[in-house]
Amino acid sequence: MRTTRCSLLLVALVLCAAACRGRPDVPILGFHAVVDSPGRLDVTPTQFVAQLDALVAAGFHSVPLSALLDHADRATPLPERPIVLTFDDGTADAIRVVLPALRARGMVATFFVVSSWIGDDEAHRSLHPAGADESSHPVLTWPEVRALHAAGMEIGSHSRTHPRLPELDDKALLEELRGSRRELEAGLGAPIDLFAYPYNSVRARIEPVVIAAGYRAAVAGQDHGGRSRTALYRIGVYRETSPQELVGYARAGTR
Repeated sequence: MRTTRCSLLLVALVLCAAACRGRPDVPILGFHAVVDSPGRLDVTPTQFVAQLDALVAAGFHSVPLSALLDHADRATPLPERPIVLTFDDGTADAIRVVLPALRARGMVATFFVVSSWIGDDEAHRSLHPAGADESSHPVLTWPEVRALHAAGMEIGSHSRTHPRLPELDDKALLEELRGSRRELEAGLGAPIDLFAYPYNSVRARIEPVVIAAGYRAAVAGQDHGGRSRTALYRIGVYRETSPQELVGYARAGTR
């Protein structure tokens, strides 16, 4: 009997792990900056418009990330062929380029911003520090973050200083998560309960800390993402991603 129980437990764990390694029922796309001189992780405004138009033509309807959670928790309705558009880092093109393109198509998105990078005004606008695969871009100011929110866009945290979280000790990790949420809520005057991992880098020990820090869910990338709310699978959109490829990725991510 004991052997049977152990076997059943093992099977349950395997099935649970397999489910967590899957994908959310609704595809989640991950963008970075939309700029004229893109780095590898960015796209040009011309590319971006073509990508949005391809998604619309394919019948997709954008929803904020929280809508997926509400649908799972309370059976709130979703439109036909829903899709989530997310943008990392909080670069200034979010207000200058991305928002007008979204509004022209009746679309919404979730923007994950790095709280310590946000300036108080134009005179204090900071520069996104370039990483190995990234280009430096101006980042949003607080009035612009508030304008995004007022326009119906969703704001989430992308940490406080954009470190590689697995390299931090527990205390520093919690401060990155709590500190960002605290600063964003103070600056925005609204709750913040969604998170995106910097560099899409997540490990098992980090996921419980995300919940402890007060977040409802978090998105990861294609390497570490799955169906778990603390590491939702997200499809990256890059400089080489064509509109046709993007639609194909979105269709493949639909369950």
